[in-house]
Amino acid sequence: MFSAQDLQSIIGSAGKGGWEWFEQADPSVKTALDVRQEKDAEDAKTIASAWARFYESPDGKKALERLFDTTLRRTVFFVQLGLDPASMATFGAFREGQNALAHEIARQIARGNAEAIQPRET
Repeated sequence: MFSAQDLQSIIGSAGKGGWEWFEQADPSVKTALDVRQEKDAEDAKTIASAWARFYESPDGKKALERLFDTTLRRTVFFVQLGLDPASMATFGAFREGQNALAHEIARQIARGNAEAIQPRET
């Protein structure tokens, strides 16, 4: 594998930007990384297809539409009478977490259906 000096050199090169540091890696490491990336890509495609199939089922469509109605399609008001600013910020973070999960599911469905994926607004 790598000695501590080799790893330090690779990490130091990576910190400078660019991909030259990767060329220092052992060919077997590069091959293993390529194989892992291919498997991860296949898994991602399989998962996206599963979400798309679930959405196309009657029960899946009903469940996910309800999720989207209560998250992404719901107006968010961070201001509520009687709450202090920290509580309102906590509520806002909670709602953002809900929306992030629902958005990821919708993104996976679109990917599984090979639709154009719109970037998420930030």
